[in-house]
Amino acid sequence: VGKGVHPRGYKKISAHLVYDIKPDLRRKARLVAGGHLTETPVNSIYSSVVSLTGLKITIFLAELNQMEIWATDVGNAYLEALTEEKVYIVAGPEFGDRHGHSLIVVKAIYGLKSSGLRWWERCSVILKDMNFFPSKAEDDIWMRDCQTHYEYIARYVDDLAIASHNPQAIIDDLEKKYQLKLKGSGPIKYHLGSDFYRDKDNTLCMSPLKYIDRMME
Repeated sequence: VGKGVHPRGYKKISAHLVYDIKPDLRRKARLVAGGHLTETPVNSIYSSVVSLTGLKITIFLAELNQMEIWATDVGNAYLEALTEEKVYIVAGPEFGDRHGHSLIVVKAIYGLKSSGLRWWERCSVILKDMNFFPSKAEDDIWMRDCQTHYEYIARYVDDLAIASHNPQAIIDDLEKKYQLKLKGSGPIKYHLGSDFYRDKDNTLCMSPLKYIDRMME
């Protein structure tokens, strides 16, 4: 909104960059807002996630109905939603020719108090548009009636477990129709800290093998 401008009704906050190296050695930089400088919202900003029991039941139903179980991760999920918080930052030197300019924060960036809920709401709108509906057991187990059976999506923030006879079609919809950036899409092998594998009897097993190894190291 210009250099030295203080937009009326907006709270000035700080922001900083966080750098990380993923387990596969990919580098990541993330801009994080100083949400500690904002007022605590009057309304609840809680956003739920699927329970471990709920995830296991979803996977059991997939096995029972001979469906495929895929996992996928929504990249930079919070940035897919818009924030309702009225905040702005003053750009630092890393913003190049915008250095010193006042920038209104539009996206639900990491660090803002309500960003988790904003993404949860955005994801729910997408799933409803795909004709999924939340189960009566858990708000984060989504179901779709396929006449002869149900398809399921178990949501844990930005990690999705998909149970379907055609999970690729769901992935294609999320990527092409809703423009989500998905990572690691495919048959479930590692999800929410657990490894998934078949034993000698072809029974699907769930065990945090890699997690335990890393803890021991």
